[in-house]
Amino acid sequence: MEKLESYWMEAQSLCKAVDEHLKETQAQYQTLERKYSKAKRMIKEYQQKEAEHLQKEAAQRQAQEESQASHKEETDNLQEKIIRVTLNTQTLKDQIN
Repeated sequence: MEKLESYWMEAQSLCKAVDEHLKETQAQYQTLERKYSKAKRMIKEYQQKEAEHLQKEAAQRQAQEESQASHKEETDNLQEKIIRVTLNTQTLKDQIN
């Protein structure tokens, strides 16, 4: 009977140890789960910011290209006007002489 009680006490002690280990493991799991959720959220935020940055960069590049095209067109127009004015001036000089 004493041996049976000893086994019973040992089994209870083992159950307590296993229960404590289970609680520790569950606490570690919950901590890891929170860290995982935070990491997932941070990755999602980073990806969203990266996408926004790429869109902004593309919009800036397009605006710059449009501005350069507009400036080139304006430069070409002004050069044509200079040529016309120069020709007109030369024609007038020739007529005067």
